[in-house]
Amino acid sequence: TATVIDVLDNGNLRVSGEKQVAVNNDTDYIRIAGVVNPTNITASNTVSSTQLADVQIESKNTQGIDYAQMTSMLARFFLTILPF
Repeated sequence: TATVIDVLDNGNLRVSGEKQVAVNNDTDYIRIAGVVNPTNITASNTVSSTQLADVQIESKNTQGIDYAQMTSMLARFFLTILPF
């Protein structure tokens, strides 16, 4: 879901939105922003993602680092100190 945050001089709409998705014990935040031509808005008030211009997509999660990544980083650290 996105909201119109500005109407540009040429009539196009600058939109922005954020979605929170919880999967298992992790929460992801997905943000999207872009420009939409009002003629691309359907009767059901939707726009295909392929119709967005100047798109910016950001994805963040609440978990700082994945346990598998941490294990890999620790293994690399110890292998540099004790290679055998």
